[in-house]
Amino acid sequence: MGPRLLEQMLEDEIGVLRTQLGPNSPIAVDRNGSTVHIRFTKGRDGNAGVFKLDCSRFDAEPPSVSMVDAVTSSDLPLERWTPGVPHSIHPITQKPFVCLQGVAEYHSHPSHLDDSWDRYRNRFRIPQLGQRLLDKAGAER
Repeated sequence: MGPRLLEQMLEDEIGVLRTQLGPNSPIAVDRNGSTVHIRFTKGRDGNAGVFKLDCSRFDAEPPSVSMVDAVTSSDLPLERWTPGVPHSIHPITQKPFVCLQGVAEYHSHPSHLDDSWDRYRNRFRIPQLGQRLLDKAGAER
């Protein structure tokens, strides 16, 4: 898929998520190229957080999800992720990961290799994934 088509598809997808969240939501969703950031002001631990979705191969492959620093956008170490979000360190990437169907790290985990992204690609689009990530973080809406 060409970059312009991907960016338009992502813009449409995050537009749906923004509509679902509503105009007065404290959740901010933005896109820079094929990267989507979902920013929440208060998670279950009372702190703000930022999910980064690398959608460069969407929707042939699911987005890769990480939590990043709000200022630098650098990946956070496991201990700085919002409690309840990370599963552990991924055995292949050696980075913290969220274990959810529809996330690249889930589908590339050795214990889930038989659970194909194709089973979920029509159900877990960016709006659904965003909502599920916010739920996992206990984000205030």
